[in-house]
Amino acid sequence: MVANKPNMTRPTVYQFNHGDFVVTNILEGFLLRDDMHPITGTNASAADVEAVAKANRIPFPNFEHQFVPTLVDTGEKLIAFDPGFGDKSPQPNAGHYNARLADAGYDREDVDIVVITHCHPDHIANLTHGDGLTFPNAEIVFGEAEFDYWKKGENIPAHRPPTLEMFRKICEPLGEQARFVKPGDEIVSGVTAVDAFGHSAGHMAYHVESGGNELMIMSDTVAHFAVSIAHPEWKFGMDDDPDTAIVSRKRVLAQVADGKMAAIGFHMPFPSVGYIDQHDGGYVWVPHSYQYNL
Repeated sequence: MVANKPNMTRPTVYQFNHGDFVVTNILEGFLLRDDMHPITGTNASAADVEAVAKANRIPFPNFEHQFVPTLVDTGEKLIAFDPGFGDKSPQPNAGHYNARLADAGYDREDVDIVVITHCHPDHIANLTHGDGLTFPNAEIVFGEAEFDYWKKGENIPAHRPPTLEMFRKICEPLGEQARFVKPGDEIVSGVTAVDAFGHSAGHMAYHVESGGNELMIMSDTVAHFAVSIAHPEWKFGMDDDPDTAIVSRKRVLAQVADGKMAAIGFHMPFPSVGYIDQHDGGYVWVPHSYQYNL
């Protein structure tokens, strides 16, 4: 007898120990796209991008753009980085953060700090839920340069007016009670802001250290696990300042590779944890396996 076709399921929550911290990655959702070129390499040819895709045995030009927020539980504070779209998802395959937070063993009320790496919709939309705050007990942290840029609303890229509108509706009202940080500032002991400007004006990464273990939450410093890491000099179509983003991408990738630390990327393939190794004049993404399970 032929079995009924099963529902197509996939892992959506991944948790691991990082020193004394517990890190959780949540697959908030994904978007299917058919424009690997030019979106992942606007200053590269279609043939060049296709060659990278073939070398990594992935289709071209179709790809899956995932959204993977991270939580860091220090034992004293639960920190949520960029909690996704929430109930404002523009596509049916995203917006699952709040339900999957429960799958990870947490409630929205448990979150002590929400850190926004930058103010693009897939990172800020879930700050509110319905008519209220999604995380009613949480302190909200923005990068100072990022918040100031969007608050001024000047020199906004042509593709970003909807982002500015969302910022003004969701983020700006939170400004009076929010905390603002600069590169080098600590969120809590062991969690430090890193300059990754370019993808957005004040885009930040975050370095997480506990028990001698280092991890870089890269956020959107890297857009695609194969293309953007192999060729950090290629421009990503959603970078607001592509030239500055290239400088930041090269610096952050070098820091992660030289430090032999783990990395998480908001758009890396779930569970979105891996390492950056030097390769052929660029870099390569090495997915983690069982390191954190031992």
